[in-house]
Amino acid sequence: MSPGYWPFDKRCAVLLTFDFDAESDETRTAPERIVPISRAQYGAAVGVSRVLRVLNEFGLKATFFVPGWVVEKYAEAVRGILAGGHEVAAHGYMHEKASELGETQERAMLERTVHSFRQTLGFQPSGYRAPWFDLSSRSLKLLSASGFAYDSSLMRQDMPYLIKGDDYSMVELPVEWVLDDYPLFEVHRKSPREVLDIWTSEFDSLFEENLLFNLTMHPEVIGRPARIAMLRELIRHVLSKNDVWITRAGDLAEWWLKNKANL
Repeated sequence: MSPGYWPFDKRCAVLLTFDFDAESDETRTAPERIVPISRAQYGAAVGVSRVLRVLNEFGLKATFFVPGWVVEKYAEAVRGILAGGHEVAAHGYMHEKASELGETQERAMLERTVHSFRQTLGFQPSGYRAPWFDLSSRSLKLLSASGFAYDSSLMRQDMPYLIKGDDYSMVELPVEWVLDDYPLFEVHRKSPREVLDIWTSEFDSLFEENLLFNLTMHPEVIGRPARIAMLRELIRHVLSKNDVWITRAGDLAEWWLKNKANL
């Protein structure tokens, strides 16, 4: 792909995205285990505010994927995200795995999720990211029927693409596990320096090929002090390239659908 594919003649598109789960998954699966719950609560208590400060320092806008349950419980924090000019998109209701739900359950979960946004925030979310990047075979059709314009859960490409069914179409903004902070920090226990090296290498390669760098982070994970310092260093590296378009997921999906989907 030649330079200039992206708006403003930029060479690479960058999404800084944050899955603000809080303790939704832990409360749903093991409400008696207070230590994992407390760890997850770190995102709401500390992580989100640190993330917002970093974004504000650099004048950047990001997308936060938030479960409906978190929208309801931490409404003030979510409104603070919106007040900073960031996008808030959906992330299940209580961080459910769609593949573990029946059709009726999944449909009800999406209805409840959309209702939480409308009731608490006053709008229909345009974007969706599946908790655990886990979609069922019917999820995309149900998402489209629920009013979502884009998804960010699949891994088939490293550029936006259009997903079409018999009676629906959606923009996909693909993800990748190596660009997710949870497995690197919480499963493989990498140091901030190791993760910085991984993400910098990934970004540089995507930049050289004019592709999409879609980074997935969690406030309870990336919000730790040394990791926030690493995020600052990564952002400085990204910005040093000059030819990058850092934007919100919904804005990218809308632009791509209007300008590139039919090419």
